Amino acid sequence: MHPHSMPGPEPAHHLPPGPEPAHYWDPTPTPTPAALVERLHNEGHLTLTGPPGAGKSHLAARVAQAAGLPVHHVDLARCRDSAQVPRTVADAVGADTGDRTDPLPELLRTLAPQRGLLVLDTCEHVAAGTAHLADRIRDACPKLQLIATSRQPLGTVDESLVGVAPLTLEQTEDLLQELAAAQEVDLPRAWAHLFALRIDGNPLAAVFVAHALHRMGPRQLFARLTTPGGRFAVLTDGPREPERHRTLWRAIEWSYQLCRRPEQLMWFRLSAFSCAFTRDQVQLLFDVRDELDLLIRSSIVLPVSPDRYRLPLAHREFGRMQVGAFGLYESDGDT
Repeated sequence: MHPHSMPGPEPAHHLPPGPEPAHYWDPTPTPTPAALVERLHNEGHLTLTGPPGAGKSHLAARVAQAAGLPVHHVDLARCRDSAQVPRTVADAVGADTGDRTDPLPELLRTLAPQRGLLVLDTCEHVAAGTAHLADRIRDACPKLQLIATSRQPLGTVDESLVGVAPLTLEQTEDLLQELAAAQEVDLPRAWAHLFALRIDGNPLAAVFVAHALHRMGPRQLFARLTTPGGRFAVLTDGPREPERHRTLWRAIEWSYQLCRRPEQLMWFRLSAFSCAFTRDQVQLLFDVRDELDLLIRSSIVLPVSPDRYRLPLAHREFGRMQVGAFGLYESDGDT
């Protein structure tokens, strides 16, 4: 047993209090890989959307494995420009584009006769280029099916969206105990419950928590998680790849940097809400154009009910820490 593990669960009245569970309105829970394979065969193009660390890439890999097709997997995380998407994909699938200025025609010629599955992973920062390529593939490669992962929809003509929902509270507790055991830490269910209440059903955050439990005891870690901004100081031991998942801060910062300044300002303002909010409440307090809708579309603001939304705890804390970027009283620029 790891020295930071506990010999047994503490009585419930000795455990520190946690927030109320986040109950998400989810009319379409994340389908199983088998269901997604059937949907893929029927529709041809799936885009898996969700917040950072929700498990989009993991689900795409499971669907690809279950599809029973030859698979080309292309990681677009390091592709810096939409114009470079065709070349990145061409290099990954082995298309001989030589020194051609435009690699797209040769890429399509290479893929056209192939029956299989193309997985385009991490597309949100090059969504326009990915959407253009997906439309061209649809027209030129009838035997090729496509899965994309993105924090926002691509907007193609035949795109079928699949929202990757947060884990339930029970699923999060199970995952935390499983990951902690892999770190040789015995995590009692009562502590798993308290940690689950702090990470919004996010699998990546569960990985960070399990790694942190290898370094410190659950009481110390929980104290850090309940200190404003403290989670970013301790949830820092993530996977080597992708680079944006090495720390919780980087994972959220990736989404923040993809926002335009008006959405960043709205994110900062929404972080003032300590619980769920309605569209009417936001419009009453702030001059809202399309910023709220764009944050919802980008999986930053999540639905709780048909007209109630919330920022996940980590996003809320990140937003509050942007006070240095915006100050307390920055106007919308129209006064």
